[in-house]
Amino acid sequence: MAESDGNLKGCRTGYLHFARLLAFLIGLFLCVPAISQDNTSDNQNGPSDQQAVPKPPADCTPSSNDTTHRYDVIIVGAGLAGLSATKELQHLGHSVLILEANNRIGGRAYVGSIGDDKVPIDYGGAWIHGISTNPLTGLVDSMGFKRERTQLDLPYFINGKEASGKEKKAFDHALEEYEDAVKLAASSVEDQYAQADFACTRYKDLSKKHIPLRQICGDLVHRIPFNKAAFLRDCQRPVHSPKEFCGRANKDLRVTSDVAKSYVPHDTEFEDIIPLLTANAGPLESAAELEKTSAVDGAHFEAGEDDLIDKGMGAFVEKLGDGLPACLNSPVTEVDYSGDVVKVRTGDRVFEGSNALITVSVGVLKKKRIGFKPELPREKLDAIESLQMGNMQKVIVPFKRDIFPKEPANSWILYEGDLSGEALDFAKNQKPPLPLVHGTRVVMGLVVKPLDKNIAIGFFGGDWAKALEKRCEGIEHDSGKSNPKCDDLSIAITKSALSNISGEKSIDEDIQEGGIQVTRWSLDSTSFGAYSVAKPDQWYQREVLAAPVTVKGAKRLFFAGEGTARAIYNGSYPGAFESGLKAARDIHAAMLEENERKDGRF
Repeated sequence: MAESDGNLKGCRTGYLHFARLLAFLIGLFLCVPAISQDNTSDNQNGPSDQQAVPKPPADCTPSSNDTTHRYDVIIVGAGLAGLSATKELQHLGHSVLILEANNRIGGRAYVGSIGDDKVPIDYGGAWIHGISTNPLTGLVDSMGFKRERTQLDLPYFINGKEASGKEKKAFDHALEEYEDAVKLAASSVEDQYAQADFACTRYKDLSKKHIPLRQICGDLVHRIPFNKAAFLRDCQRPVHSPKEFCGRANKDLRVTSDVAKSYVPHDTEFEDIIPLLTANAGPLESAAELEKTSAVDGAHFEAGEDDLIDKGMGAFVEKLGDGLPACLNSPVTEVDYSGDVVKVRTGDRVFEGSNALITVSVGVLKKKRIGFKPELPREKLDAIESLQMGNMQKVIVPFKRDIFPKEPANSWILYEGDLSGEALDFAKNQKPPLPLVHGTRVVMGLVVKPLDKNIAIGFFGGDWAKALEKRCEGIEHDSGKSNPKCDDLSIAITKSALSNISGEKSIDEDIQEGGIQVTRWSLDSTSFGAYSVAKPDQWYQREVLAAPVTVKGAKRLFFAGEGTARAIYNGSYPGAFESGLKAARDIHAAMLEENERKDGRF
């Protein structure tokens, strides 16, 4: 499974020290203002009949040369990160304005109405993962939403054949071996990164003092906890710049692979289920192929007990944003942070603030949809380049009756099935070809009877999702009602899987007419993908992206969002939420520091 500030995220388990968690939650509930228990949502429709939700008035027409309309903070993006930051900044006494490109708040937290009963199903992220340590669990409960546990420990299917107990046991054993191996690897990767970073920093500090290279190397060899012959040899070779030295340190000290796929077991007993495991841990969880996924990100992500929300996570996020000052339909095109104030442009309007907080997706940053003056620092640009946007497509199918009477509600099912005809040709003709098992089979995930409703949701992840969504490029640009001109293959493959699993050969007769809806996050200009994924060896770039930018000795430009989250919450709702809180507190501290500097007390 998979998820984000916008989509799904999978079934791995991490740990958080109880005392640290308790302190965080106590601080959270002290800082977040009381919220109404009413959890009704007006944002329950797909794009075809969506209306912008009325919000309390925000001052969306800036007055020129009027400093009374200058804000303490202008926030770009009304997703969960932007909303949590706004609430915290208001709590700390600051004036805030949110600029949002969409005609709604929530970002990739977005609910559609499915079928005749208008069942609220998330187009974006649907789960609260790892509920015992998730900072959103208490908030969701306190706002009156109901949680429903997802059934994860279920057999997989190959075509119409359900896995036997023995086969399921082999799958569980392989998954356990993979998770154990990736956790051990992640610890090694992080340790070696710390050593290389220490060597690099130490070299920079000592070289400024004109300490000879041989002496620096001797110092480092004694400080690094175990012998590295290659590093000792390379360290003493002449260098022309700190960058060259740091490159050698990285090459010699960071030797453990951070490619998650490296840790998939290859025992012959697992041969038949490796494709299912690889897809489940990769594209159906991280939204990228496993060879493009960081082992550190995979090992740390907190999951295990995963709950759906009765009215959808999109409804929760929307409710969290009630009453906040947001200007909708206001896509930001430029942020000028070169002066004593930050100027943020949307269309022909320019808003001024003492600070700006950027919470847009990594995809929007990679596409350079927002220009920055001056250009972002090199390390920030490198971080954006080193993070990628994963892809996850949902095909949401409402039924007239229960065609899965034996399956419990909220069931997550892995499926491997043969393709033929146009679908198989499509997979083979992509460049590079899409992943296939034995040259003919696709692996996908399905959720059966979410919220105990007669609905099934097909999931395509990674390269498959991106290729299928691309068929709608120039035709569709968001999520909602299916389009037979371009969603046909996604729907056909999903129907085939549902037919094989259920045994219903005339499945079209059971589907509500015109009820199928499809997501297309990679085509959405406000996201360009489902959620962020760190490339192997680049997991630490989330922290780099999160760091504020300093100009003329002052911090004025800040970043938040799921792409800046700690590894435990990477690419997910709690990561977005927590990053918004942290950024708000960092802005508050920076403003206090600047005021002290102006008063001569710093």
